[in-house]
Amino acid sequence: MRYYPPLYLILLLCNAPVVMAGSETTVVLDGNKAIYEGDIGEEANAKLFELYRQNKQLNTLKIKSKGGEINVGMDLAEFVYTNKLNVEVNDYCFSSCANYIFPSGMKKIIGKNAIIGFHGGASSTEFDDNELDTLPEEERKATLAFMAEYLQHALKREALFFSMIGVEQKITTLGQNEVFSKFDEANFKGWYYSIDALTKLGVTNISVMDAPWEYKPFDNEIKLFEIIANDF
Repeated sequence: MRYYPPLYLILLLCNAPVVMAGSETTVVLDGNKAIYEGDIGEEANAKLFELYRQNKQLNTLKIKSKGGEINVGMDLAEFVYTNKLNVEVNDYCFSSCANYIFPSGMKKIIGKNAIIGFHGGASSTEFDDNELDTLPEEERKATLAFMAEYLQHALKREALFFSMIGVEQKITTLGQNEVFSKFDEANFKGWYYSIDALTKLGVTNISVMDAPWEYKPFDNEIKLFEIIANDF
């Protein structure tokens, strides 16, 4: 599966805190949990940081998110890891949420049908830039130069992040390997890992509420394939 986010989308993610769901992200305290619902953004992160400052009994981030800009996702993930917070996913955690937030948790707690969905990261080697073809040549060149610099910085930061938390960086791109290209024509949008595969990649201390964990798509438009430990 070689699904690459278009450059213009990354550009939007770089400049807008919320671009995916179109609704406001909420962050509220519920006992010892912070409930974070919506796309990952700077304002929502700041609210979480302040909740933690005022409520040191907070030990779990319960998140439901389709993701957000790469660096803002790593901001939140580094906070989770540094403060030894657990991460709980009952519904879904996609993109930057899956890449960075989920593996950063001290404990990773997932619901019976929770989805941890991946589709690429800063270390993806190819991007679809067809959307830029309609731009004037000078503007297209400037946009490509900006994105190259942005991705170079994000890639270095991502490598340091995964080294810090002890997880293999390829977790964000493994499904883009040629061996999974058979899923290209079937219109799959990304992939998820079995628990054994997550463990093999360094994501440990996972528990399932009401086990066993069973994949059930929450949206018929978003098809994900499974990667198991024997696949790599």
